[in-house]
Amino acid sequence: MKPLIILLPLIAGLLGGGPAWALNFFELEVYPATTEGAGLHELESQSSFVVDGRTPSDEERAGEEPHRHHLLRTSIEYNYGLTDKVDLALYTDLMRPNGEAFEYAGSRARARGALWDKGRYFLDLGWYFEAEFPHNTESDLELELRPIVSRDFGRFSVDLNPIFELPTVTEEQRTFEFNYAARVYYRLSPKLRPGVEFFGDIGQIRKIDPAREQEHYVLPILYTALSHGLKVAIGTGFGITRASDPVIIKLNVEYEFTWPGGLASTPAPVS
Repeated sequence: MKPLIILLPLIAGLLGGGPAWALNFFELEVYPATTEGAGLHELESQSSFVVDGRTPSDEERAGEEPHRHHLLRTSIEYNYGLTDKVDLALYTDLMRPNGEAFEYAGSRARARGALWDKGRYFLDLGWYFEAEFPHNTESDLELELRPIVSRDFGRFSVDLNPIFELPTVTEEQRTFEFNYAARVYYRLSPKLRPGVEFFGDIGQIRKIDPAREQEHYVLPILYTALSHGLKVAIGTGFGITRASDPVIIKLNVEYEFTWPGGLASTPAPVS
């Protein structure tokens, strides 16, 4: 239980401040400080579905934003291990409002890296930089930076991703926004890892949103590593503030392989 003792005060502290302006539901993902490995290719589908949506906001009622109830968001990712410590990735984001056709929602490109080999120091540290090009929004370009902190405690592992986001080409004048992603999981076996993820946002750093306007989620999840480089992660998230959707489902499916045509050498643990 030691990881929970470390993680929960951080989450509680964030909740005390108030939810995020721009929580990215296309990528409900918590990253470790380690990377996938040089020469490894990865195709991944990251999806979230709103089972029970929140009360529609003014923007949703006015048609400026899609209604959240039964909203499906999907991101298709290609990731490549440039070196043992640097990954590059491209994303295409799609969404399907309840009863409607799929819509293009934007594209993203990112680089992620580790500062040193896993276990070399007390904490494993990494970095994440992303450029997002949203479609049909007030911002045409958003930049995202995540310092990454990871630590193993026996069979438990903790990953912390504080997220700083800046809309750079936008109709509004905005400053850095703060979101977070974190998780603790237990290595039950090499192919099975139950865990809990946490996601949320507090708005602009210089103007924190009121607590009732923030979104925060707790998401119990199960990571599985199947044969031949296939991994699946599935979980149910519960919103814990009024602005959050009460229930969402997350499903990630990824396939790792080497080129040309080779499979990942071993079914690596889900990250």
